[in-house]
Amino acid sequence: MKPGKYARWGAALLQFVKFGIVGVSNTAISYGIEMLCYYVLFVNVPWSESVRILATSVLAFVVSVTNSYYWNNRYVFGSGTKKTVRQHLTAYLKTVACYGVTGLLLAPAIKVYVTALGVPYWLSSLGALVVTIPLNFILNKFWAFRKSGGSKE
Repeated sequence: MKPGKYARWGAALLQFVKFGIVGVSNTAISYGIEMLCYYVLFVNVPWSESVRILATSVLAFVVSVTNSYYWNNRYVFGSGTKKTVRQHLTAYLKTVACYGVTGLLLAPAIKVYVTALGVPYWLSSLGALVVTIPLNFILNKFWAFRKSGGSKE
């Protein structure tokens, strides 16, 4: 027997809340990695400021996306079935693409556009989250963690 409409909505809402919890942990990890790299690990490296910031940002992005993949695979979208290395790699690269599109392209574009309209940066940043978090959830749920046969893993 198929679950009712409200049961499916409840399950989807719970999944979205779990995704949000993973996202909060990713934000904290990313911020922590950035601060550790910028103020401790890379402080005496003879790089220009822009290279130091870029290296810090890339490392924070890779660590936080890897954390996201692990927890989304295990806790949010996991099916309990064992994956091959290739399936993990494919899903991981899709996860990187999802976060790349929303976090590295779309969010900054929204912030630039909205602040150009005179909206304060802090508010444009919140507005970007309102767009990118649900979009990231949808991309991960229906693309990154979808089996190649078309059904969700």
